[in-house]
Amino acid sequence: MWMLFIGDLRRRWVEYAFGALAVALVVSALVTQRAVSASAEESVHDLAHRLGRNMLVVPAATDLAAFYDQRYGPEALPDTLPGIIRSSHVAQHVRSIEARLYGNVRAGSEDGGVVIVGQDLAWPALGDVTPAVLGTQAARALGVGPGGTFRLAGEAVSVLQVAEAPPDGLDTAVFMPLSAAQRVLRRPGELSVLRLGGCWCRIDVATLAGEVEKLVPGARAVTVAGMLKAQKGSVETMQRYSGILQLTGGVVIALVIGALAASQARRRMRELGLLVAVGARPGALAALFTAQAAAWGAIGGAAGWLAAMPLTKHLAASLLGAPLAPSPGLLVPAVGLAALVSAVAAFIPAARATALDPTVVLRES
Repeated sequence: MWMLFIGDLRRRWVEYAFGALAVALVVSALVTQRAVSASAEESVHDLAHRLGRNMLVVPAATDLAAFYDQRYGPEALPDTLPGIIRSSHVAQHVRSIEARLYGNVRAGSEDGGVVIVGQDLAWPALGDVTPAVLGTQAARALGVGPGGTFRLAGEAVSVLQVAEAPPDGLDTAVFMPLSAAQRVLRRPGELSVLRLGGCWCRIDVATLAGEVEKLVPGARAVTVAGMLKAQKGSVETMQRYSGILQLTGGVVIALVIGALAASQARRRMRELGLLVAVGARPGALAALFTAQAAAWGAIGGAAGWLAAMPLTKHLAASLLGAPLAPSPGLLVPAVGLAALVSAVAAFIPAARATALDPTVVLRES
């Protein structure tokens, strides 16, 4: 009997390939959704870990997606804002204020240029030369190392250090004093963001954000709590629809494999009747049909997992800003689930076909 089914596979390989392809498409979509959903959930925890209890104050018109993608626009805050906060009633809740100015500059050998980050920190005085700390990628782009000098928009810059782990992962950044960054970017008196730190145990963080926004019209206070709420909302939405997508995917696989199995059973009714007439057990024939379908499903599931790798990488890069691949742990569930659904879908038409009276089948054929 096995040789009979192997011969059928050779004759109808296009039909089998179509079934495996349909399963692969469904599985690739499900695996991609699961991988991206899991990565989004991890990004929420990573965001909380990186920002801690900080609050960001940005211009209300700032595109936060572009901001975190290191694409900085012309939106600005006045550089008098730190003084306004320190002299206001909210100062008692704020332990630290760091003012920054960001900007993209075409410089060096990298196509994307470098990012200028101006910080109001205690920088060493080097006379007419601007001190700077570079990320490793920025150092490569500018062709300089520690102790080296270069010119940027007419500004003489001396490299104090090349940071292997620069702040906030800004590997393409040139960190320099705020006043120097304002000159290089030609944005005097402007800031891109304030980073406020504190424990805020005595005041609700949302209330504090509202008070900060009242101090400077046109500013927006972005709290970690608010960002986490938005991120968690996205994750919960993905997870909410995950069950629906998995159920829909299983139904599609069942319909495709069930239709193919039923079609084959109808076409091969005479063969099945002859096999039963010569002593083949109907249960064994139904098991062979079911095993065939399970094999289609397993092959389709494995192909779908492989197809999900580039799809997940592209989708995650677009949505999360970082490419990723499906976890190897998803391979066995993908193959097993596809095989199981395919086998169950094929068993019903196979059992019905093999349970018919062989004499009736042969007479009607």
